[in-house]
Amino acid sequence: MSKLAAASKKSKIPVVEKELWVENRLGLHARPAAQITMLARKYEGELVLEKDGTQANAKDLLALLALDCPQGTRLVLRATGPQAQEAAAALFSLFASKFGEK
Repeated sequence: MSKLAAASKKSKIPVVEKELWVENRLGLHARPAAQITMLARKYEGELVLEKDGTQANAKDLLALLALDCPQGTRLVLRATGPQAQEAAAALFSLFASKFGEK
């Protein structure tokens, strides 16, 4: 259990953790990163994407681009806050749609 999940369990703050895969051919470039950021900003709470121990706030475009995620990259999404479930589901759907790319 992550530190975030353990802390949330004590404080009763909803936490959702999901595995996401970058499946689109060009990876997580500027347009998909912008889609993630715009979607994440619609929700209250914290949305963090983690790649190999490096974390990025999903509401921060430059932080997402700095993760350097080509096709096939595995990410872990950690969503906390009152809309954690909805935010995680929306981001999962966005990744599953390959950001409208092939």
